[in-house]
Amino acid sequence: MVFKASLDAMAKVITIGIAFIFACLILLPFLELSARYDERLFIAAIVFAVYLVAWLYRPTQYGINADALEIYRPVGKIIISKSGIVTAQILNGAPIAIGGLFGYFGAFYNFQSGNMAYDITNRQNCIMITTNDNRQSVISPDEKELFLTALLQ
Repeated sequence: MVFKASLDAMAKVITIGIAFIFACLILLPFLELSARYDERLFIAAIVFAVYLVAWLYRPTQYGINADALEIYRPVGKIIISKSGIVTAQILNGAPIAIGGLFGYFGAFYNFQSGNMAYDITNRQNCIMITTNDNRQSVISPDEKELFLTALLQ
């Protein structure tokens, strides 16, 4: 079963805003005649690389099969064995997350819960998954109740 991972309004605004800023950072040096050509290319390459890495590692959808939970990304998928899942619960309220460019993803630390891996696109649909090796992942499928039911079967 596959579940979509749609961006929330804030992530959409941040993604569009950063895309505009990045476009300006890439194009403006080419309009400035005093800047050297190699400096222009260096700035453009770095900005493009940041944008590309964020796009490649964004969660696109979540899948559940008989054996595992899969978090799909353009560069591959993260697999969490269902037999290793200790708890899965819907989080009330939006977690504090840094990011917004294509979602909120990466490694974070919470004083109450410790280290956590975020693969979130919508902060209102968060589910925290804890595994038997004490790893915590937060994901955000569009249909969180249906997702949780399918995961716990």
